[in-house]
Amino acid sequence: MKRALLAAACLMAVSAMATPVAVTPGAQAATTAPMTRAATVRLAPMIAFDGVYIPALSQTSNASQKPEAGPAATAAMARLRQAWPALRENLAGAWGASAPAGWAQTLERVDQQIAQADRATASAKWHDAHEALEEVRLVLMRARVAGGLDYFVDRLTAYHEPMEVIALTGAQVKPADLDATRLASLRNAFTQASELWQAIRRVQVDPVTYALDTRRAPQLSQGLTDEDAALQALGSALAGTDASAILRAAAAVKPPFARVFTAFGQP
Repeated sequence: MKRALLAAACLMAVSAMATPVAVTPGAQAATTAPMTRAATVRLAPMIAFDGVYIPALSQTSNASQKPEAGPAATAAMARLRQAWPALRENLAGAWGASAPAGWAQTLERVDQQIAQADRATASAKWHDAHEALEEVRLVLMRARVAGGLDYFVDRLTAYHEPMEVIALTGAQVKPADLDATRLASLRNAFTQASELWQAIRRVQVDPVTYALDTRRAPQLSQGLTDEDAALQALGSALAGTDASAILRAAAAVKPPFARVFTAFGQP
């Protein structure tokens, strides 16, 4: 839940911004959402990084649950490791002369986390590899928020935290164990997730800017629609008293969100 509070605080800071980031020819604004820092930002290096990073994050998660996914996770991590030096160089210059304070230190932290994930991958410690990679998107989000950049994938990162609380409750708690305390925690996570999701849905994502191809753009669109429906179903379930229905609806919020997030990973 500590991650959830941090992520939510970051997104709320971005959502409150009012002055757009300036762009120059060849640069792109992240979304139509407001931003504050007057800067010249190149999104292409951030999008390129996520294109390689997100598959590694996703595949290490899969491998932590299904041993047969190990080879795919190993391949995704090898791709990230090999691409990282060039990606890091491009990320270092993404802000031009207006990099937020600590951006260089942020990239050092990313370097450390990728190295940690790579070591865990070599030992097939998939949970450890995935957790090391999870930290990457959080530190990058914090740095971009500090720089006044509203980057769409950061909105998804913020939403992921309360969504994960909801999904884990649905997957791990038995109906008989959904007591008042657990139900209150679930309701709180649902409230937070709903607010963050509404902020996400107010943003129009440009497929060209985010390099979404003809397969991933429809994946994103359908995933967004399906997550709308999943949250609506959970809200309806929470209005009732059927513990089994509540937990089924809670578990159902994760698959469509995973499709939304992985749409930004490039094959």
